[in-house]
Amino acid sequence: MENKNRLVVYDCDIGTDDAWGLAMMLRAEEVLLPGGRRSKVVAITTVNGNTDVENGTLNALRVLHTLNRRDVPVFRGCADSIVPRTWQYTYRFHGQDGFHDVGNYPEVNLEQELQPEHAVNAMYRLASENPGQVDFLLCGPLTNFANCINLYGSAFLDKIGGVYIMGGNIFGKGNVTKSAEFNFMMDPEAAHITLERLRRPALILPWEPCIDGELGVTLDWRLNVLGAVEHPFVELLTRAERSMLEPRGFVKWISCDSLLTAAYLFPEAMIDDQRDYYATVELSGLHTRGQMVLDHLRGRTVDATHGKPSNVRVVRRLKGEHFRTIIGWTGFLPNTDVAHLCV
Repeated sequence: MENKNRLVVYDCDIGTDDAWGLAMMLRAEEVLLPGGRRSKVVAITTVNGNTDVENGTLNALRVLHTLNRRDVPVFRGCADSIVPRTWQYTYRFHGQDGFHDVGNYPEVNLEQELQPEHAVNAMYRLASENPGQVDFLLCGPLTNFANCINLYGSAFLDKIGGVYIMGGNIFGKGNVTKSAEFNFMMDPEAAHITLERLRRPALILPWEPCIDGELGVTLDWRLNVLGAVEHPFVELLTRAERSMLEPRGFVKWISCDSLLTAAYLFPEAMIDDQRDYYATVELSGLHTRGQMVLDHLRGRTVDATHGKPSNVRVVRRLKGEHFRTIIGWTGFLPNTDVAHLCV
């Protein structure tokens, strides 16, 4: 990946954390990133996850309206997991529509604003047109990406740039079941396909570093300091997050997809510890389906994973001191700047 101009496909199931990550990616187009990189979002692709793919698509367009970035193309993706789920996800943390059903959204015209091409085909086309230049930020279930691998195989995998995933877990700590993280559990087969088929290691930000680290952002600061910014994007997200988080008694503000985006844009400032592993996903366990499984033995095992090369770089710990600056800058908070993080 010698070309420093990176094109980004932002694959998401927009709830609020995806929305913050998307806003961060779009703001980053304005700056010269560390290492002399520039980035440009060439596609937003949507997938079933935090909400169904129809609402997620509407939310992507709503975010673009609030940011005055209707130039960014949105592609609707997969509505269902690769294998139909035998369990029902009824606890909609982000509400039914992804923005906790707060309403009063920007008006969106799907017929005029949504791209007709399916997200999976758009992923392949963009990688083919720009070999080695397109990075994939995968912030929801991996259904679109895995289906692209299944459909196009090497013709796709040989042309992609970097792959960055928010999902999985490293200590078996679950958030949708007792042992599985949401994005992987919503489509375990897609996560398994992705990890098994990639030609170069993906960077994975798992669940535990997002919730166990001290990242310096309280819910009070998020809602009452950053939330005081008079901007349509911030106002929409503040209404949604106030409705969603205050009644549940949250003290820390956790935004996993924006943490992945910050780690992509500002890796030196955000990543404190990462390690290479061979990783796979449990598909059959009665209690552990959807759990990411790492080879901690690293060559000492004699089971079927013996000798398999690393396929992931797992972020084990994040740095907290810069994230509040980055998210403040994302949300147009006065007197916040990321210039010192870009050198």
